[in-house]
Amino acid sequence: MGRAKEMLEAGMTFEEYLKDIVENIYDSTIEGIIKLAIDKGFDNLSEKQQFILKNGISDYIVEECPNCGIKINYEDMDETINNGRCYDCQSHWERIEAE
Repeated sequence: MGRAKEMLEAGMTFEEYLKDIVENIYDSTIEGIIKLAIDKGFDNLSEKQQFILKNGISDYIVEECPNCGIKINYEDMDETINNGRCYDCQSHWERIEAE
């Protein structure tokens, strides 16, 4: 999974993040692999399952902020995807807009 799998230090694990996004997955194969990863752990999936999962959720993974390059943790991933920037960049942008 590359750097996305390394983003565990912020608290939320990859498997916990999968629980948050599974309801947004409409492909039954990917949904099944997500549920398996949640139950058994990503590292226990076969290489093929890991590959399918990685590609199937690519729209839900942002490894770093496109503005400042900071590494994005799982807790902030949804906000970064929705805003196109990390929390700090979004806050800075909102302050600029308010001026």
